[in-house]
Amino acid sequence: MADLDGQKVAKDYAVDIPFANQGSFHVKGANDLDWGMKKHLSNIFNPESGNTVMFAFDHGYFMGSTAGLERLDLL
Repeated sequence: MADLDGQKVAKDYAVDIPFANQGSFHVKGANDLDWGMKKHLSNIFNPESGNTVMFAFDHGYFMGSTAGLERLDLL
């Protein structure tokens, strides 16, 4: 299909590598971020429960998943 030419397949979820969540910050993979980004994430995620409400973007519907967003702790 013409819309799939040049698209990379993002299927490597690195499930064999344990998730790096050392530290006391409540958002997984965000322990090494600066204070400002942790403040913004604390406004989005509930610090007590870690829950949030997320709204889906529609770019994944017609372009597929974005490579590299599956495991941000591996970047």
